[in-house]
Amino acid sequence: MAGDTQQNPGQASVGQKVAAVRAKSLDEARLKAAQLLAVPAEQLVLTVTAQHQRGLFGLGGVELDVEARWTPPKVEAPVANVPVAEQKIAPSTATVSCRRGRVSVTVRRPVPGEHPATPATVDALIDGWPIGARDSDVIAQAIRSADGVPHVFATFALTVQPQPNDAIAVHVSSDGMSAWLIPWADADLSEAGLATSLETASVSAGVDLDHLAALDGTRLETPIVIARGRPVVNGGDAIVDFVVPRIAGVHSPVAGDDATVDYREMGSTGKPVKSGEVVAKKAPATESIEGITVRGVAIPGTVAKDVDLHKFNGKGTQVTDDGLAIVAVASGSGSWIADRVCVLPLTSISGDVDFSTGNVRVEGDVSISGTIMTDFVVEATGNITVMGAIEGATVNAGGSVTINGGFVGQERGTITAGGSVTARFMEHATVHAGGPVVVGFEIRQCTVISETSVTVGGGRGPGRITGGLVRGKQTVQASEVGAENGVATKVQAGWGKELDADVPEVHVPPRVTIRQTVHAGVDITVGGAVDHVTSNRAGGSWKYVDGKISIIPV
Repeated sequence: MAGDTQQNPGQASVGQKVAAVRAKSLDEARLKAAQLLAVPAEQLVLTVTAQHQRGLFGLGGVELDVEARWTPPKVEAPVANVPVAEQKIAPSTATVSCRRGRVSVTVRRPVPGEHPATPATVDALIDGWPIGARDSDVIAQAIRSADGVPHVFATFALTVQPQPNDAIAVHVSSDGMSAWLIPWADADLSEAGLATSLETASVSAGVDLDHLAALDGTRLETPIVIARGRPVVNGGDAIVDFVVPRIAGVHSPVAGDDATVDYREMGSTGKPVKSGEVVAKKAPATESIEGITVRGVAIPGTVAKDVDLHKFNGKGTQVTDDGLAIVAVASGSGSWIADRVCVLPLTSISGDVDFSTGNVRVEGDVSISGTIMTDFVVEATGNITVMGAIEGATVNAGGSVTINGGFVGQERGTITAGGSVTARFMEHATVHAGGPVVVGFEIRQCTVISETSVTVGGGRGPGRITGGLVRGKQTVQASEVGAENGVATKVQAGWGKELDADVPEVHVPPRVTIRQTVHAGVDITVGGAVDHVTSNRAGGSWKYVDGKISIIPV
């Protein structure tokens, strides 16, 4: 055998390829033959033709002479309604070769039972290669002529220009995560020469040393990846799952299209919690894993954000020793108070708040099955739930206020809540909420101020704001504003200069959205700009743009 590797096409039948190689093992022989014949290694059939003892007295081990035979995969008939590019195509009708940074395609005419080559055939042969430039017209010409002659149609992108006699050139991908060996001169590879070429290209990490050693003495026919970088793994932020719904300041209950709110789903703003029960659980942050390019350049990962549960720890709860959970220290009502999860005592009042109960002031949450009557006071450090109505009373809650009925203020009733306020309707009342205000039907002659948003009604319901002042720091939404009699009505988002308040810095651009009608006598203020409505208009969306009101029709 002349040398370690040789191709012997004369012994092959039509379409077959045969090579004879010498190697230390069958695996090495398979790899050498696959490189020589430019075919998939797993498709080769190997036959050992001889064994040789290496070194003095055979102490150097055994070398094998191996015949490797490749037969083209069986070609199936075209499949109806399947694009040619997706059908199985005999790879032997078109072959590619690479030398000195250029890629050539050789196309021969198909034998019976084979499909002719197509551009998709060539694309499949060079899929993933680091091609710098290509000429599709040359490919088309080679396919048309099918003359069995190499046609140069592409060039490689090379990182380092090789010397004329170098067996290979090196290409490093733009992201530095892979290094390719590109066939260059018509010469055998040596492990030392490969190492020198990689060193010249500054490739120092992720090199497949076993593959590099196996290439020694072979002749590279097609590009191969010889080194791969390690991708960076970014850290994952800690995630906290709260068992107690975080109502205040995070989301508002949604009124349906019929302008109703499903109060059965809302129930109490608190959640019954037993002593020792977990009210919040943290999945810890994961550490990042530094990546590295084939040139040894470190790629730092994104540092994950951790969460200290102590900042959410409120009354009636404590953080576990491992810092991964918040648990209740006593049974009660789980609530959010001032951005902290708490478990507070729950006071239940059966019936109305009137002379039979007197004013109600409690630590924790309070649930009232009836109505809060005129001039009575209900105060709670937690949430207040009223299954009936509120009539001319004073209600103060550290958390949220939920009214199953309406709020009839009688021009004296007030609600002050650190969280959200939800009611079926409001009239002649004053409301200030730290969270969203959601009203199912109508706000009539009220002063309603929310530090987040005010939503009245749904898509087809009345959803009216009539008279008074309604302010939402981020948004105000309603179906109809004002009345036919021209009653003065002020609607405001983003605060505004007209009412002697600065425009706040908020993440949500302030907006007023009115879905149906705006009546004369309505003033719409958004972030300091005012639209005085003097005649009835269709609805739209009012935004603050460059110091002026911009209206987008619904």
